[in-house]
Amino acid sequence: MELRPYQQKAVDAVFNSWREFSKTLLVLPTGTGKTVIFSKVAERALNEGDGKILVLAHREELLTQARDKIYAATNLPCAFEKAGESSLDSLAPITCASVQTLMRKPRLGRFSPRHYDTIIVDEAHHALSDSYQNILGYFSSARCKAVCLCAIVVYNIGKFLIREL
Repeated sequence: MELRPYQQKAVDAVFNSWREFSKTLLVLPTGTGKTVIFSKVAERALNEGDGKILVLAHREELLTQARDKIYAATNLPCAFEKAGESSLDSLAPITCASVQTLMRKPRLGRFSPRHYDTIIVDEAHHALSDSYQNILGYFSSARCKAVCLCAIVVYNIGKFLIREL
């Protein structure tokens, strides 16, 4: 799938940001293809040598959308980490995980803190909640990078998100 010019600029901006910071916030309006953009971020990260990628979302609908868009945009398979499904033994390079499932200590503890090299957070305005922070903190190894995407951020909240993520 070929990206629109502004989408390619967004992907490039994430990688440029990662040269200086391990975490970045990408804000784009509704309808601009954030899921397609993070699909291409995941694909490029894998092509540049990253290991597994984790996509975090808080709703089933977002997990299914992420899996479907990632496959449509990149042909990369995804595993689910949610309720009765585990990605632990999957060969898929990308895991779409439910925050509600992964935030549980027994579930999170099944993974090595170095299991993922890249974390993508859909709807970043949720990323400051304790559940997200526990997951992000668990996988906060020196090599782990994160990109958080959202449609709108109020300036003061945005400053806080950028500083805290």
